[in-house]
Amino acid sequence: MQILFLNSLAKKKWGGGEKWMIMAASGLERRGYGVVVGCADNSVISKKAKALNLTTVPVSFKTDFDVPGLIRLLFALKKYHFDIIICGQNKDTKIASIAVRLVGGAKVIARHGLQLIRKKFKYHFFFTRMIDGIITNSASIKKEYESYGWFKPGFVKVIYNGFTAPVGVASFDFRTQFNLPGDALVMFSAGRLAAQKGFEILIDAAEEGYKKGYNWYFFVAGKGKLRDELENRVKSKGLQSRVRFLGFVDDVLPYVKGADIFVLPSFYEGMPNAVMEAMGMGKCCVVTSVNGNNELITHMKEGLLVEPGNSQQLYEAIDHVANNSNLRKKMGNNALTKIESLFSEDRMIEELEEFLETKTQII
Repeated sequence: MQILFLNSLAKKKWGGGEKWMIMAASGLERRGYGVVVGCADNSVISKKAKALNLTTVPVSFKTDFDVPGLIRLLFALKKYHFDIIICGQNKDTKIASIAVRLVGGAKVIARHGLQLIRKKFKYHFFFTRMIDGIITNSASIKKEYESYGWFKPGFVKVIYNGFTAPVGVASFDFRTQFNLPGDALVMFSAGRLAAQKGFEILIDAAEEGYKKGYNWYFFVAGKGKLRDELENRVKSKGLQSRVRFLGFVDDVLPYVKGADIFVLPSFYEGMPNAVMEAMGMGKCCVVTSVNGNNELITHMKEGLLVEPGNSQQLYEAIDHVANNSNLRKKMGNNALTKIESLFSEDRMIEELEEFLETKTQII
């Protein structure tokens, strides 16, 4: 089976969907499939793919009607004779579906880590007539799509993201590196500095802890257009020593391991890799009760779920586990067990392989 992973994300961007694509591509290649990653040349995803010795082709699209991009894709289809194209962006899905009707051969699968279609006619035609299936990482997204009444059984497939913690991850020493007091409680977050992630709610919860006299310290890894706005919010509350933005971090796992609690106050998610990774590192998580978080965490078992946008609830949840290291350890162990049993990388690759085989009738 020849498989093209197609993703037109901007060159400097990198997110959960791209991480999934590289993991899936690498995993399927290890199982003997022919794998190619189509993306913008010199993009982050291209560099990640090449670092794993995956074949790449410079195919990406700026718009839904990118004719030069379509031509490049047609050449790639003729060269590699793909059986499957897995598309990361809606524009990838649309152009790929046109391309395969011009040259034939491949099945087109859309991969949705977030809800990318609504119950509108403009989506109905392409997603029911022009493609062969949708992979999503959240049962809530599948439920929403199936409520439209468009899709036959099995068309929308839930394949959860996978994570298997690497061996030998060293803990980042926050206390030494940032000269924190010995009784400091370290909270770590990771994500784009965008409105979706709700980091202003995190700042407000940090302020409440500061007012109560707690030695809580918050660290956020990630970059984004809201960094200046968020840092100004921190300054206005006098929290410069308590809330720090670390910028882009290539490998967050040492930071996760070195923290006491993982916190993510998102307003919405698909299946958040950051939460899954924190759970897979055995960390107690305090996150919002949205989409994939609700499928990852049972409240008070693997972590705590709070209402999105509610800084008081976020503060109270952190406070609940802040002075109880045994409870944090118990929740972290429960989280690790859940990831190992239901969300491993091997399980993800196996389920993806089985789904693709049903589409091509190979094997």
